[in-house]
Amino acid sequence: MNKNMFVLFLALFLTGSFSACKTTRQERYVVVLSMDGFRDDYPGRGHTPTLDSLAKVGVRASFVPCFPSVTFPNHYSMATGLHPNNHGLVNNSFYDSTMQKMYRIKDREAVSNPAFYGGEPVWNTAERQGVKAATYFWVGSEAPVGGKHNSIWKVFDSSVPYNDRADSVVAWLSLPQKQRPHLVMWYIEEPDAIGHDATPDSSAVIDKVEELDAVLARFFSKVNKLDIAPKIDFIVTSDHGMATFVPDKYVNLGDYLPRDSFKFVFDGVPTVLYPKPGYTDTAYEILKKVPNITVWKKEEVPARYQYGSNARIGDLIVLPDVGCMVQFRDKGKPWLGGAHGYDNFDPTMQAIFYASGPSFKKNVTHPSLPNISLYPLICRLLKIKPAPNDADSVNLDGLLKK
Repeated sequence: MNKNMFVLFLALFLTGSFSACKTTRQERYVVVLSMDGFRDDYPGRGHTPTLDSLAKVGVRASFVPCFPSVTFPNHYSMATGLHPNNHGLVNNSFYDSTMQKMYRIKDREAVSNPAFYGGEPVWNTAERQGVKAATYFWVGSEAPVGGKHNSIWKVFDSSVPYNDRADSVVAWLSLPQKQRPHLVMWYIEEPDAIGHDATPDSSAVIDKVEELDAVLARFFSKVNKLDIAPKIDFIVTSDHGMATFVPDKYVNLGDYLPRDSFKFVFDGVPTVLYPKPGYTDTAYEILKKVPNITVWKKEEVPARYQYGSNARIGDLIVLPDVGCMVQFRDKGKPWLGGAHGYDNFDPTMQAIFYASGPSFKKNVTHPSLPNISLYPLICRLLKIKPAPNDADSVNLDGLLKK
């Protein structure tokens, strides 16, 4: 199939033009792909015919991450419709004083412990109402939240090729009707990794973006052959953007504060500090004088960030200026590369959002959407009742056909 024929075929599939069909709840399908660290402006810098076609036959928007703009909190926010402050994954790493346990994203025991996860992820919402759900590496799906796993789920393994993941999704959608999931959420960890290493300004990032677009093209070419193709609403999105380090802004907190005055330190962007008793005010006054950062006591975090009241958050939150890297080392030196976690409203932190299929309007560029909107959007598409969440469903009105 040549490129022009593929784009036409994709357009027909995504607009549901193969056949006119009335859908009921069990006839609807939603497939969501998240590509980690896929900044909103990347498609405009490379050759992305598949994403470009999605924009033409569906809806395109900037997706605003929650604070902090890091991977695990935001993927779980998309899954629950809750801000990190409210669902409990308050950072990629944190300490829970009640459990007396630390959460780190590379700690398999912690990642699979349901006690760390609040709210109701959408795969549980679906299964509870009789809709089968499948997840492939989505944050939170490895833990039996609420004592339950969804019908199909996978333990994260970065060695699985992207095309193999896509083929698994196609295979799930090809299962007999009684076993077939109607909600599929899958994940690819790029272009985040290359953005960290090579910076979001690099040609290497755009090479990776184009590779991912080709994965999508291959995926659609296979999905199009399924009988259920006209009934699928497809969403491709991301958790956050990426910014380039500015070496002159580098901050090593070890130059200002004694490490042994803190129970726990989670540095980076943002940096969250857990001072020992009696040291919070002293550390706060010192940090207020450090260049290129803003420091808050947890109760001072501005309301727009929806952050600061969860008991898992340390007493001091250090937000670096965009491009500033923060470490807490005896000796530190500036890193080269990219990072996220900054002010979630900054343009460099905005992520992609594309949606197309029988439920969506065509060729619409929508104003930016908060990423917690994904949860109620999926619920509306599947005609299931959402659990309590922080999202405003009015944000969805401009996306969907009446």
